[in-house]
Amino acid sequence: MVVLVTGGSGFIGSHLVDKLVEAGYDVRVFDRARPLREDVEWYRGDLLRLEDLLEACRDVEVIYHLAAVADVNVALADPELCLRVNELGTLNVLRAATASEVERLILASTSWVYGRATGVVTEETPIPPPDNIYTKTKIGQEHLVISWHAHMGLPYTILRYGIPYGPRLRSNMAIAVVVRRALRREPITDFGAGEEGRCCIYVEDLAEGNVSALKPQGKNQEFNIVGEEIITVNRIVEELRSIFGDLKVEHAPPRPGDFRGAVISIEKAREFLGWRPKIRFSEGLRRYVDWVLARSR
Repeated sequence: MVVLVTGGSGFIGSHLVDKLVEAGYDVRVFDRARPLREDVEWYRGDLLRLEDLLEACRDVEVIYHLAAVADVNVALADPELCLRVNELGTLNVLRAATASEVERLILASTSWVYGRATGVVTEETPIPPPDNIYTKTKIGQEHLVISWHAHMGLPYTILRYGIPYGPRLRSNMAIAVVVRRALRREPITDFGAGEEGRCCIYVEDLAEGNVSALKPQGKNQEFNIVGEEIITVNRIVEELRSIFGDLKVEHAPPRPGDFRGAVISIEKAREFLGWRPKIRFSEGLRRYVDWVLARSR
């Protein structure tokens, strides 16, 4: 089976490529940047150029669509770019997939779509209106994929990711920033009271969840692929203090439109896909810190 991964050179995408290769799939990466591995095909291209995607999709059976504007701050600074890449880019992926008779599209969405929902949320929880442009485009991607299936028959799977962390983490993501400040013995800024939580997920667990979605039971379904622990800033600081010693924390007002977090159920992924995360946060954070320290030597 030939599997195409858009955004396969990025943080999550590169780990997904690793897991797909380990599982025996022929992997092709569509990205502007060169893949980290030499044993996969690379199609350099732009989501906004349909001809690039048509070329990359030849002989492909499954597409994982991860390429997107994934930085909330970039989305806020350039909403037009975010809309074009995330939604029009997804539309181009869908067109190319249909033209190439791809068997299934697997979309990387996000738990941010649940917005300010409280309590335990499942895939059946109604999606509220978005609080920011980034979330609006991720909801838009989901709508495009579902409506395209209704009209064109392209099978799909939607995966709503938790907050990923681990080796290769982008330097502007929250855990990367906090770890970097801890290394430098700089104060850690908490936007809120320290008790706002996220369902963080170690990136290799997330990649394995993506691979499990290839099962027939995953077709035309949505799944939460998140961690089982609610991780607060206070918890992160506590874990880092066990590694680095005492750390100073400064509190700041919550950021407008920031994802507040919720308890997100993974029961459906367990039942349909036989997947659950393996790496607890304490171990995953230490692995990430070890990776950062190794790169700084």
